[in-house]
Amino acid sequence: MAHILVVDDEDKIRHLLSMMLERKGHTTAQAANGAEALERLNSDEFDMVFSDLRMPEIDGRELIIKMKEANIAVPVVFITAFATVDSAVEMMRQGAADYITKPFDEEKIILALERTLKLSSLIAENQAMRQELKRSEERYTLVYGSKAMQEVIGLAESVAGVDTAVLITGESGTGKELVARYVHMKSARKGTRFVPVNCAAISSSLVESELFGYEKGAFTGAGKTKKGMFEYADGGTLFLDEIGDLPLDSQAKMLRALQEKKFQRVGGNYEVPVDVRVVCATNKRLEAMVNNNKFRKDLFFRINVFPIEIPPLRNRREDIIPLARHFLKTIAVNDNHGITDGGCQKLLEYPWPGNVRELANVIERGMILSIRTGQITSETLSFLRVQRPAPVDHAIVKLPPNGIHLQMLQVNLVKQALDAAGNNQTAAAKLLGLSRAKFRVLLKNIEELEGSEEPEESKETEKQGSCQ
Repeated sequence: MAHILVVDDEDKIRHLLSMMLERKGHTTAQAANGAEALERLNSDEFDMVFSDLRMPEIDGRELIIKMKEANIAVPVVFITAFATVDSAVEMMRQGAADYITKPFDEEKIILALERTLKLSSLIAENQAMRQELKRSEERYTLVYGSKAMQEVIGLAESVAGVDTAVLITGESGTGKELVARYVHMKSARKGTRFVPVNCAAISSSLVESELFGYEKGAFTGAGKTKKGMFEYADGGTLFLDEIGDLPLDSQAKMLRALQEKKFQRVGGNYEVPVDVRVVCATNKRLEAMVNNNKFRKDLFFRINVFPIEIPPLRNRREDIIPLARHFLKTIAVNDNHGITDGGCQKLLEYPWPGNVRELANVIERGMILSIRTGQITSETLSFLRVQRPAPVDHAIVKLPPNGIHLQMLQVNLVKQALDAAGNNQTAAAKLLGLSRAKFRVLLKNIEELEGSEEPEESKETEKQGSCQ
């Protein structure tokens, strides 16, 4: 039922209209003029307005103009005793949903009510969609400062305007879905659906029915025809996450759907055409899976038309602090909640095996632990610990019969640690179970051994920990 505002300077008309509307189960409020109506509209929510056209102070025309200025999107039906073709055109031009001439009867009122409530529903739905789109854009904002991510975004922008297949690769938690959404939002399909599907989360027996739908009676329990994700995404973008987990027996049908832009529902005898852009993502090495006959070669070539690889967070440490601040801004209960220099240093030292997803979780936990102080410090983040390497097990690492070059082994381990820590010496030292001072001594010995100076990319300045 609707909540309706009745505006008229005549008490008798207001009460009569309210009585007619309330008999149909609606609720009403009354205003004696346009000024009073604006007060009510600003303090309460209404589904529509019935308003007289000629009133003292603020008349109907001025009321609808002021409603537009105040962004009050409520349809208005005018009631007037002086309707002409010209005035009717003028009322509709000003934005009226409908108009009724006096004297009026209940039938006319109810007919106008039904027509206008449909419009009101469409307005409300449109506003909800706009708000959801705005929230979605804020939620899926890409935050970065590294050159590596600038290159990723550049590739995404390049391919967005072309309806070609995109394969996004990278470790779990690097933000593959965000990049896929970015491609969608920058494409001509921006105003259409973005439909994410996690292939790893669908049972192998249900993959085809989830992706392509099924016909009524296709199997036990199929009481009616159901559209699949391909059909649901028609006109938009279908994001197939973890495509490497798609069962082999479903890959052939997937290949045909991508090539032919049509498919058959499970249990169906006819083909359903679709206009869908497909973006895939995986944290697996599909080339190796192809070589091991775990992924179809023809499907791999079909989805790998335009590859985009997202580097792990440890290899783009310039993004850590901007991302941390972004996450804190979106969840903090206080706008002044921040991260100290010590907290930033702690974040920069950590190797982030869980990538951006782990960083988001850490910031949420840090925010909760620092609600009283309003600052995430190194003390707040004391729960962030680099896992120490397990003690050497002689059953695992054995001295070869011909011996080993210990110094070269050290060189190899130090280089591996620096690579894993994104050239951050403090984090690399922790990976080897050393203090930073001991690590620097070891690094210096290795440089002397190799007869070369410390490479620029492995140097680390004290300013790196600054949040300024």
